[in-house]
Amino acid sequence: MRTGDLALPLDVPFDVFASHAVDDGTLLLLRSLPGSPPASFLDLGCGYGALGLPVAARFPRARGLLVDRDLLAVRASAHNARSLALGNVEVRPGLGYRDLAREERFDWILCNVPARIGERAIGHFLASGSAKLTARGELRVVVIRDLREVVEAQAGRLHLSGLRKVALGRRHAVYALPPGAASLDETEDVYARDETSIEALPGRTLRLSRPQDASEDPEHRTRLALLFEALPRKPPRRILSYRSGYGAVPLTLRARYPEAHVVAQDRDLLALAFARKNAGTTGLSGEGLRLVGCLFPSEAMGPGEADLIVGESSAPAGPAVFARELRDARDLCAPGGEAVIAVTEKQAREWLAGAAEGMGAAILARRQGACVVRISRPRGGRPGSAS
Repeated sequence: MRTGDLALPLDVPFDVFASHAVDDGTLLLLRSLPGSPPASFLDLGCGYGALGLPVAARFPRARGLLVDRDLLAVRASAHNARSLALGNVEVRPGLGYRDLAREERFDWILCNVPARIGERAIGHFLASGSAKLTARGELRVVVIRDLREVVEAQAGRLHLSGLRKVALGRRHAVYALPPGAASLDETEDVYARDETSIEALPGRTLRLSRPQDASEDPEHRTRLALLFEALPRKPPRRILSYRSGYGAVPLTLRARYPEAHVVAQDRDLLALAFARKNAGTTGLSGEGLRLVGCLFPSEAMGPGEADLIVGESSAPAGPAVFARELRDARDLCAPGGEAVIAVTEKQAREWLAGAAEGMGAAILARRQGACVVRISRPRGGRPGSAS
């Protein structure tokens, strides 16, 4: 990417924000930074580093902290910082300001605000951000132009004096806010959108809270229903639910197999926060449920440890990740275990044959563009052997 006289090569993974090109909002914010050089700065929601790393390169004496809730983004940003030899940068996983030390303060806080994060979260980013500034600090956020009224309304609601618009682009606006005392408690409720119902088993419906930006296409409920129909009747002892989201799959598994130990894996710290909240409100938390933040199933369990693996694939993650997750599912199966994985018809048609070669994979069911793939390991056989 190029900003001013800097040209920085950045490696970009699939399935993160602005993976095809640096977002225009990020570029507008980089052209609209405060005038005085910072001694410290925070890039909140850093992605792969398109905002924070150019700032660190431009101000090598500044201490930079880059934070993101997406563990893939964190890994990508840390990789890019190392590749660029930016020793003044630290990259951490975190959900908003929640995981920062109470005493941490910054001269600059920069954020390209996600368009779908919700009005309450935007107000939280402003209020709590102003409270994390040094006495000479400044918060600068960029939003799509459609969110200008939301930013200004939230600043008014929270009595955040001093908000001003400092730049206006074709599709984005940049706002600045001085230090303030206002700070909001950060819980997952800040990001809540609505509730949805999941029929875990006959007579047991789970009411689950969803975050604003839960990415669910119209076929998601069909895939879930097909996946739940494919679950085995015999209770497993150890279960891994990967890409567990806000908890629909792992909590259904907890309800169906109350004696089993369920591990829920996701790379999104917000999704895991909602899964934890939903486990509590449904009475399904406890020692039988463990939530793990990591990128791949194999980072949550060891080889041969799971009697049942239940997963949802992601088309935006690309074919290489699809293949990696299938391999992980095969390798994590215990003797006599199986994996059931929800995929789209397109993934089954275009990716499955190459990704699952030699695994003994079979399509169990198809419905309305959704498929369920089964991989099994017979007792005494090698992982992935056909049953």
